[in-house]
Amino acid sequence: MRCMNIPFIIAVLVTAGVVDYAFADEASMRVSAGPSHFSYPPNCSKTAKPKDKPFCATGEVDLGLKWLVNIDIYLFDAFDPTKAVLFGFNATINKGIPEALEVRTGGCAAPVVDDLIPKFLPHFYEMVVTVCTSGGGPGKYDPKTQSFSAPFNISGDSALYINGTRSRFVFPFNGDGDSWVKPHFDVGLSAPITFSAGGPKVLEISLSYINTIATVNGSVLTWHLFNGMSFDIHSDIAGHHYYNRTFANKTIQLQPPQ
Repeated sequence: MRCMNIPFIIAVLVTAGVVDYAFADEASMRVSAGPSHFSYPPNCSKTAKPKDKPFCATGEVDLGLKWLVNIDIYLFDAFDPTKAVLFGFNATINKGIPEALEVRTGGCAAPVVDDLIPKFLPHFYEMVVTVCTSGGGPGKYDPKTQSFSAPFNISGDSALYINGTRSRFVFPFNGDGDSWVKPHFDVGLSAPITFSAGGPKVLEISLSYINTIATVNGSVLTWHLFNGMSFDIHSDIAGHHYYNRTFANKTIQLQPPQ
């Protein structure tokens, strides 16, 4: 069985204002004093799916006496754009030392549908990856490291659809994700999944899933965003198929308030 590495990496960057992200790998915007709301892509929300991306990152940063960071990432369903799966957290930091962390999760969505034989049988054989999140809540404090961590669950499956109908070839996966806030503004969330399933005679798939959100160089004003998916499939019917697409690979820089 050929092993497929599917990095599905999602990282959130903080955005506010109008920026041309299609052409800029790095974007800079001003944070006003007090809470500053942001979204990436611009103007997206939980109920407003972007036209050309399967996700939306939204939240706010408040650089007051205590620094508050609130980020939600929504992965939208390809069949029903009103459905989304949530990866989110709140972090409170006081003079570089974490004071609180809470993770928000919930929902299921199929963000990617891949047509396996588009030239000969378009949309007849499709691979659909569904992602769900659950758990989370308040983080656990470690006094030795002065850090908070909050585990959560990520689950779902890869399923073969035949002529629009979900087939018996369904490969479930699940694993543990984690969010953290550490001293010196080290904030992040990660949810890795790796699995291989099936058999060479019928259908086999290998998948690796990673969802990452993290500050850059210990700054809550600098975030990196990578959002993409790739996977490797082999079947006697469809042959060998490799999917690899990057939706975003950005660093976004927020400017401190004047």
